[in-house]
Amino acid sequence: MHYLNKLDGNRIFLSLSRKEDLYLYNDWLNDHEINLTFGRSHIVFNEEKQAEYIEDYNNSNDKFFLVIVKKGNANEDEQAIGIGLLYDVDFVHGKGTLGLLLDKSFQSKGYGKESTNLLLEFAFNILNLNNVMLYAIDFNEKAIAMYESFGFKTIGHRREAYPINNKVYDEVYMDILKKEFNLRQGFFKEYDVY
Repeated sequence: MHYLNKLDGNRIFLSLSRKEDLYLYNDWLNDHEINLTFGRSHIVFNEEKQAEYIEDYNNSNDKFFLVIVKKGNANEDEQAIGIGLLYDVDFVHGKGTLGLLLDKSFQSKGYGKESTNLLLEFAFNILNLNNVMLYAIDFNEKAIAMYESFGFKTIGHRREAYPINNKVYDEVYMDILKKEFNLRQGFFKEYDVY
């Protein structure tokens, strides 16, 4: 069974989740190092709990669980490399929250940036949201810099909200507007909209 391409990128696409990949999601969401960067290292998942988590997303109208899939070619198959989340989606007020998790072996290779671009494209130009927010732990400077490169702006800090290893870190809250994203993408130039 192939992945269902919901939104196409250069090297990746966004897909719906597959039961065959539960073990992957479970591995990622139980990986202490990956989860440390977004404040979820205390959560423990088994495959049953993971299946319920995905089912909850799939049955919801205000959150989306999307698999980030690396495209295949003649020599290799398509491969799930991460998860993109849109949650707390409020269609009345046009806002939602973004989350991104990538397999460690695909980090620092541009996949995070391409994944973020597709997730924002989905949020703004398919779901028609106007504001997307996210949060990062302040020690995750690489992720914060990547989000800033998209035009995300820091809108606040929750001070000392993430204690770990006898240190405390801030949660950094960032957001981006649809018009900011689309201007960076050249969307308005293409359609002569001001």
